[in-house]
Amino acid sequence: MSAIGAVFRRDSAPVPAAQISALLDALSEYGPEAGIWAPETVEAPVALGCRPFRVTREDAWYRPPIHSSDGQLVLVADARIDNRMELASTLGISVGEGSELSDAAFILAAYQAWEQDCPRHLLGDFAFVLWDNRRRSLFCARDGVGQRVLFYQSSRQRVTLATSAHAVAALADARPRLNEQKVADFLVLPQSTESTFFEGVFRLPPGHTLTASGQELRIQRFWSPNVKRSITFRSDQEYVEGFLEIFGEAISARMRCDGPVGIMVSGGLDSSSVAAVAAARMREQGDRLRAYHAAPRAGSEGAVWGGADRVADESADVEAIARMHPNIDLRIHRTGRTSFDGIETLFRMTGSPALNPSNAGWYHDIYAAAKTEGVRVMLTGHKGNATISYTGLRSLAESARRGHWFHVWREVQALGLATGKGRRYILRNEVLTPLNAVLAGWFQPFMGTPRSSLWEPTASAIKPEFARTMQVEERMRSARLDQVRTHRLGELALRTAALMRAPDASDIFNGLRPWFGIETRDPTSDRRVVEYCFAIPGSQYLRNGVGRWLIRRAMAGKLPEQVRNRTSIGAQSSDWNEWLPTMRGELQSELDRLDRSEIASRCLDLAKLRSLMDRWPERLGLQHTRDYHKLLLRGVMMGRFIRWFEETYS
Repeated sequence: MSAIGAVFRRDSAPVPAAQISALLDALSEYGPEAGIWAPETVEAPVALGCRPFRVTREDAWYRPPIHSSDGQLVLVADARIDNRMELASTLGISVGEGSELSDAAFILAAYQAWEQDCPRHLLGDFAFVLWDNRRRSLFCARDGVGQRVLFYQSSRQRVTLATSAHAVAALADARPRLNEQKVADFLVLPQSTESTFFEGVFRLPPGHTLTASGQELRIQRFWSPNVKRSITFRSDQEYVEGFLEIFGEAISARMRCDGPVGIMVSGGLDSSSVAAVAAARMREQGDRLRAYHAAPRAGSEGAVWGGADRVADESADVEAIARMHPNIDLRIHRTGRTSFDGIETLFRMTGSPALNPSNAGWYHDIYAAAKTEGVRVMLTGHKGNATISYTGLRSLAESARRGHWFHVWREVQALGLATGKGRRYILRNEVLTPLNAVLAGWFQPFMGTPRSSLWEPTASAIKPEFARTMQVEERMRSARLDQVRTHRLGELALRTAALMRAPDASDIFNGLRPWFGIETRDPTSDRRVVEYCFAIPGSQYLRNGVGRWLIRRAMAGKLPEQVRNRTSIGAQSSDWNEWLPTMRGELQSELDRLDRSEIASRCLDLAKLRSLMDRWPERLGLQHTRDYHKLLLRGVMMGRFIRWFEETYS
């Protein structure tokens, strides 16, 4: 859990040590220790730096930057490598030596063996920067699903990289500028995996490498979840056994820690499955698992979309999980914080506003409590919807496209009965609509008929004139973002989009690391788990009207039946309509301040937001979710970030 940075002069001029020191100063929240390599010569026009934060026993041997024996390779890394013993065997490293090597040392050894192909051989969460003096190039990589982050900025003279966007921007020749295109994206579009709120600063996409040499900057993909292979077994039980083996390995790898392990757990199948398997493995070792759950305020009535399909309070299910696994120490937090408490610290740590402002308060409370109990690692299951608990629903449209209509009709009938929605509803919404959207996308260039608007201006806080200037509509069409927004992509593309979207929880958790000293790890994003879950047939996820069939079978005897068979979905921040009124004065004051911000006035429809404040209902309810919980809160959150950016970098 380290912060890394590098400066590379493309014009071969030496890099002063003061520059890399300034970059590390911008990463001071990671701790006082700093390792710097700055030769200040034209032979090596580069400087590397690292602020290590030690989480595992092996981290004790990490003294960054590390060098190859001939001095030609220098590396800094923010990494946890999970296939250490496999790499040791392949690379001829003895068991004794391998047990005392840092994860960064394994990356260096992998590069010496496979050079720029080495990321393909690494399992785990990682971001690293390596100077190869033989090639006179800087080589960087980020793990496949992007659980570690790496940002960069490139000019004719220099390439700068760091763990945070604000650290990269701090080394720029000019004052950082707000990326207004990103502001528009935040208010309307699914988020790009590359852009940031700092103009000219980019995020290296997950599963990509970056190579800088001379005047060339090359970014290449080395891994994608869209693996073109299939796994076929003879029996349904073999799919479950194969999954449990890989899933167990992924969880065990993420429990490697010099200190207590915790988990953020809900009543859903993803985090609860991680908790069940982790607790069982820790019980064998005589250890206990600290579990943290965010629940609505006591006595909350909630205002939740989805009716019976949504659960406002999952605490009863979480308590049942803890009873089934006695070595789980459960903490239920009913937060009293609002979305803006401590928000400026979150801005600095993540370099962005909170996409879902309602969650900001309970993230803080959980991590603050875990810190007081000495937790060093927090397990999660945030990527599970695309992997371990995929519903299988989108596989119906894919089966229809392939002509497997008997299978489709059988499942449509079963789903209609199981859900109570009827065959016609299932056929229209789960088969024909996604299928027609894919076909329409193929033939649209030849049809010439105009399409309706892809977004609803009344549902966004963006100012209409600003949306036109930023060409929101055109960008959505060209990138087919309307299909991502309405979930009309094909099965594999939809799961890939859900897995790789950004910024998402990964960005938040990377921002929380230095704040609380806790590293977040997600077994549902493990590359082995992803590849297995993407390669098995859709029929393993949906069978006889039962969705998420794989994980339900795998968790038999490991989760309470009320959790394992649950078809409802937990609603986050279901008590929003009860705590949002306590922020009314704060929201009004913020709008008054935003009137004096030139950027906020140009980007945000402040008149619309003020109108919502003027029309504040006597009691917020379900019918006000879009206008108040989403539009108003996200709009003011964006405005507060704009104001923070202006004040910080003026």
